[in-house]
Amino acid sequence: MRRQSLLLALLFIVSLPVSAASELKVLTSITPIQLIASEILAGVTQPDVLLPPGASPHQYSLRPSDVRKIQQADLIFWVGPELERFLAKSLGQTDATVIALMDEEAHSDEEAHPDEEAHPDEETHPDEETHPDEAGDHDHDHGGADPHIWLDPLHALEVAEVIHEAAVKAAPAQKAQLDSNYAEFSSALLALDKQLMLELSPLATRGFVVFHDAYHGFVAHYNLLQLDAITINPSRKAGAKHLAELREAVIQSKAVCIFSEPQFSSAVLQAVTSGSTIHTAELDPLGQSITPGKGAYLAFLTDFAAVFEGCLKD
Repeated sequence: MRRQSLLLALLFIVSLPVSAASELKVLTSITPIQLIASEILAGVTQPDVLLPPGASPHQYSLRPSDVRKIQQADLIFWVGPELERFLAKSLGQTDATVIALMDEEAHSDEEAHPDEEAHPDEETHPDEETHPDEAGDHDHDHGGADPHIWLDPLHALEVAEVIHEAAVKAAPAQKAQLDSNYAEFSSALLALDKQLMLELSPLATRGFVVFHDAYHGFVAHYNLLQLDAITINPSRKAGAKHLAELREAVIQSKAVCIFSEPQFSSAVLQAVTSGSTIHTAELDPLGQSITPGKGAYLAFLTDFAAVFEGCLKD
């Protein structure tokens, strides 16, 4: 994500209306944004989150309770249609102040990764349903952009800045608390970033493979060596031929570790790593086991980095 995208959001906030509600009601689309918001809004309000644990922002259908949350919110933060396409229509029909953290115009929605099309050997689950706002398969198609902006700590700090400015505009009486929260979060995050940079730098030559090509920000920031991202869509059943091809690709990559995610079954992981000595680990880029509050995003980033370190270090 380009820095100017978030700066555009900051400029937009200048014109936001002040909320007349006694307590600011903040809604975030996904847990990582909620974790950052909870750091900035501590002592002011507890931000709510739309997606429940285990749900994927790539494939989700709004429930009536979700629509009520959207209608009742004062401020809504989402990454944008590159990630949460299912939200686009509903967010256009609310009176809440809606802030996209990623500039839609900076990336083409028409452009897809040429090597990320559905494999011909994959089968779609017959009982799989798609929300009307979800057009096509975009589990791995982000139009050439990586919308997982929270995985780069510097982008996360920019997100915090946008949330801080919006909250101050909506609840000016809470400015002192919000300023203090932001300053504390910024200082702690930059200190943690330096620590993680030292811990991960010796692992820069240890190659790895991922199931979900979502970690560009984290990998680039910490100068890690991602060798490949194998195309497996968790909503589809991969055929034996495809798994055999992926297994061969993993073996040929000479990676020391392969990273899966909670939505991928252990059987798929075993099939892909069969015949190799590669280590395996599970990453949760959504941090859905972390409790929101002060220190929440810091705990998420610490745990996320620890998974990389543990698998690559051996």
